[in-house]
Amino acid sequence: ALLREECARVSISLGAPGTWGLGMLFLPREGGASERILELFREIVLAEDQDFLGVREVPVDRSAAGRSAQESAPHVVQVLVGPGTLPADDHALERKLYVIRKRFESEARARGLAGGDLPYVASLSTRTVVYKGLLTPEQLPRFYRDLADPRTASSLAIVHQRFSTNTFPSWSRAHPYRRVAHNGEINTLPGNVGWMRAREPALASLTFGEDVHKLFPIVDERGSDSA
Repeated sequence: ALLREECARVSISLGAPGTWGLGMLFLPREGGASERILELFREIVLAEDQDFLGVREVPVDRSAAGRSAQESAPHVVQVLVGPGTLPADDHALERKLYVIRKRFESEARARGLAGGDLPYVASLSTRTVVYKGLLTPEQLPRFYRDLADPRTASSLAIVHQRFSTNTFPSWSRAHPYRRVAHNGEINTLPGNVGWMRAREPALASLTFGEDVHKLFPIVDERGSDSA
């Protein structure tokens, strides 16, 4: 209900649940860089034969965060993607959104638009949205006004508090993940990254077909072990 009403305010019309995807993006606060990154995202959506419905500014209260978190807080937006050319498959748009996310992450780096941890896609899905940051559980609904809005509803919510322990904390590296809450550390990280890179030339997928090559690199080597 919240998304439908708030998107209508900025002339974005949403169809039935499952027929559109929502992405939560962390962008630089510098306006020009943010605009260039959003234009790249739009280009990739259109190149993948999907509809770019528009952008919603996520209402936040930076004063709810701690001082260092305020200083490093990104510009947070939601991007809306509608279905274009897709097979008649309940999961087709979800798969395509994954391809779009991976292409966006790779091409942002290749074009020199990525710096540090930004841009970062916290989630891009027809089902799931991730609100996260360098915030305590008490700060979370005060920082993200959506979470304190009575129109916000979800079948299932996972709330998790943890920050990076073996890497310097940042907004993008704050937990949780897109599907699970996780506390473990993977101490064989370099070996696992190397094996994944070595397997990429032989990767094939009946599910993704030719799109599988758009997912490379499978592992973002800038990420932490948990990422």
